[in-house]
Amino acid sequence: MPRLKRSKLPNVFLDSSVIIAAVLSPSGGSFRLFQEAKLNRIKIYISQFIFTEVITILQRKYPAKPSSFYELIRETPINFVKDPSPELITTLTNFINPDDAPILAAAIKAKPDFLITWDKKHFLKKEVVSNVSFTICTPKEFLQKFWKRK
Repeated sequence: MPRLKRSKLPNVFLDSSVIIAAVLSPSGGSFRLFQEAKLNRIKIYISQFIFTEVITILQRKYPAKPSSFYELIRETPINFVKDPSPELITTLTNFINPDDAPILAAAIKAKPDFLITWDKKHFLKKEVVSNVSFTICTPKEFLQKFWKRK
């Protein structure tokens, strides 16, 4: 697990599961990541694919929540990464669920310190973790182990 120098802000790439959890629970760890970004303690990265996926899921499952998502995004400094090439996405389907390959590919392209996700089943597999240069963890793990701010 990488150690962060005090002078360097952690670059975190968020999976859509984390963003949706932040929208649904403003008292949880996922929402805290957005608070940390507002306080300039971390840098958040997402891709256009993730942005679109979050909107689609919120509209379908939680029709009253897209406005909360837009407000969260408006208030938080977010760095957008261009969607990765179809070739990179296809390559990654060799060791991750095809539905998650665009997310992993965008994270690889962003070169973060951490990929933060609630999808342990697909992202925390040995085949995935051993093929990336960043730490994959949940919001809780990140906040407890790597970002001990009060």
